[in-house]
Amino acid sequence: MNLGLDGRAVVSVANDYTVRMKLTGGHFVSVESPFTLDDLALSPETDPVEAFTPVRQLVGQTIETATAADTGTLRVAFRNGTQLVVEPDAHYESWNLAKPNGALIVCTPGGELAHWKPDAGN
Repeated sequence: MNLGLDGRAVVSVANDYTVRMKLTGGHFVSVESPFTLDDLALSPETDPVEAFTPVRQLVGQTIETATAADTGTLRVAFRNGTQLVVEPDAHYESWNLAKPNGALIVCTPGGELAHWKPDAGN
């Protein structure tokens, strides 16, 4: 499924047991489980803050495509060639996407995708 983030740029990255990327237009991608950035494997839960420098260097980069597979795998490809991949976690929510209209997509434990529609008033 296309997540509708094509052309959005990373505005900021924060990490503290979760990697949270703020995108243009008020979208947020949060990663709570181990993931890969190109060939670098990272875990928000166990790796030191310094290990996330390559993720913070995504600030200013533009998303080419962002997709979620039926199995729960998140793939974000940036125009500079960088690839971020988050596999589902058997026990925890591995990632989520929050949109400014209130829509939310969450990869639940085991890889099922849960969807919340936008608020009726938005």
